[in-house]
Amino acid sequence: MKTISKQINYSPDNIERSIVADNPVGTRYSDAKKKKLYGEKQKLVNALPELKKLLTIETIHTFPVEGVEHFGRAGFLPPQMVITDDRIKDMCQNMFWVNVPLPDGKPAKQFMRCPGLNHQSSCPYFTPPSDKVRAMLDSADIFIVLQSKLFDFFGSVPWQWGTINRLREEVDALLGKGAVLQQFGAGPCQYCSPEPCLAMGNCRNPEQRVPALEAMGIPVGQLCRDLSLVTGDKSWEIKWIKHFQFANQTPKKWKVVFGLAVKLPE
Repeated sequence: MKTISKQINYSPDNIERSIVADNPVGTRYSDAKKKKLYGEKQKLVNALPELKKLLTIETIHTFPVEGVEHFGRAGFLPPQMVITDDRIKDMCQNMFWVNVPLPDGKPAKQFMRCPGLNHQSSCPYFTPPSDKVRAMLDSADIFIVLQSKLFDFFGSVPWQWGTINRLREEVDALLGKGAVLQQFGAGPCQYCSPEPCLAMGNCRNPEQRVPALEAMGIPVGQLCRDLSLVTGDKSWEIKWIKHFQFANQTPKKWKVVFGLAVKLPE
């Protein structure tokens, strides 16, 4: 009998892939089934030519948002393929080196969990449980995804949030107010920036808040692999950063991913 050895590895990539492999949605659809579902959603979008045009990176680049050209891809998935799992939220407890400002304003590195965890109102564990997110995804018709080009500057930057907020406005204007069931970001919500988050579950603009994909239990790595599969565009795939903010960091550049769960008109 041939023995197959498995390497135990607790990298973020392997943790996420293990959660996906243990999630009912992650095991429900074969690659062929995913492509079939995507084809069905393509027909729905093709029947709405203005929406089809909106969901092109060329149209996204016309938004009056400084820095919008940093986005590189726009696409969509069938929402039933999108995984949500509370264990993804737990990954926010992984420790990493964070630049924390000191009283004198100078940054100091601290080895800690994400500072948004249990603080920012759109971060775990103030976000809804995965079963509620699942119900919302199941009521949507398409899951729009925006991904940036590779870039190399740290911190939250206005073009990310300005673009997703403008896209939400455009979709609602085209399909009717309320068509966007939920928008998803990359990292803690910045809708109120430069005002700080009210924190601890409090929110000035609950209808416009933009929780991170991961904060809603969505594995971004799998989301991008599925987009690569159904579109045939390998550039959707992402690489996890190792040695974040250190001289030996790899890769040296990274991408961010945003999303919108959308209900189409009947």
